[in-house]
Amino acid sequence: MSVVPVVGGRYKNGATPLNLATDDACRAILEHHTAALATIEDDPATFLSSLVTHCAALSASKKPEPETVLSLHEYQLDPSFFWATPTARCTVFAWAQDTSIAHIAVTTQPFKRLPGDCAGDVLEYFDTTMTRMEMMKATTHNLSSEAHAWVREILAAAIAVRCTILSF
Repeated sequence: MSVVPVVGGRYKNGATPLNLATDDACRAILEHHTAALATIEDDPATFLSSLVTHCAALSASKKPEPETVLSLHEYQLDPSFFWATPTARCTVFAWAQDTSIAHIAVTTQPFKRLPGDCAGDVLEYFDTTMTRMEMMKATTHNLSSEAHAWVREILAAAIAVRCTILSF
């Protein structure tokens, strides 16, 4: 029984899933996926930028500009991001955590009354990967309930993925 390799992998005979695709729709999906993975490996920031744009689009109810971000299919926006590299997933999970902290901060009454400098100190206390300026900028953008739910799903997936990895 032959195990199917990942998109960039090869079978024992040297063939790749892309080489063996006989259906045009299948080939198109594999080519898109291969291109997305290559882009992420070349510049992981592109992946995060695409997801941030998707999150903003959920809040603004508009589609992201395809020329400015990596074009992702709906299945590639699944919060677990199992198809992406582990490094890319970790980057996205850290962003989701930071975004969630910023969202909680702006929706919590005591935080709203703090002077800007003190608010920055509180956000810095949470030891996020965002810089102080990025965090303050994030707090000025309110997420829609749909966008916030998507970020929470990413956090839940991050916990599940980490627990799964730790159990091996």
